[in-house]
Amino acid sequence: MIQNIWQKSLSALTIAALSAPVIMPAVHAQTGGAITGQTRCAKQSTAIFAQRSAASPVIRALSENQPVTLAENTAEGGFIAVSAPVRGFIQTVTLRLCPGSNPNPNPNPNPSPNPNATCRRVTQSQGLIVRQSGNVSAPVVGSVANNAQVFLTTNPATTSVDSTGRIWVRIAKPVSGWISNGFQNVPGTNLVNCQ
Repeated sequence: MIQNIWQKSLSALTIAALSAPVIMPAVHAQTGGAITGQTRCAKQSTAIFAQRSAASPVIRALSENQPVTLAENTAEGGFIAVSAPVRGFIQTVTLRLCPGSNPNPNPNPNPSPNPNATCRRVTQSQGLIVRQSGNVSAPVVGSVANNAQVFLTTNPATTSVDSTGRIWVRIAKPVSGWISNGFQNVPGTNLVNCQ
């Protein structure tokens, strides 16, 4: 009887130790701060799960180097929440910095008297896809979540309009590329000035 209680206690301690919050060194330590809204890439083919468990349903399969947007600063139980390309959880061991990315890039390559002059906040509830150029068929280089901050390459913004009237804005951070800011002659935008 006592041995059975001891075995159950040891099992509970082992499970608790394995479930303890884990800081993702490959993600958190390199940035020295908040990582929510930052992009990471899959090291290999992997999955985004519905819960913090590999036994939970798979929401989406990812290919090697496919980017995800982090939705929290600290991993728990070996999983971290992501907000894009879909909301869910991914195993931290399958993530790395995206090729050619810098965890602490200069947010303002063109200095301006106001440090927030190039800062914008995403208002699109689904977040935004970052593309290599201002075109819906251009390769995806990352994504940014709703309410995340992005930094323009210039102030005023560098923009282009595609054949459908979609307005594209060039950004430098959190990943360099182009994001959609809505359409010409259609009310509303996907970006607002940072406060």
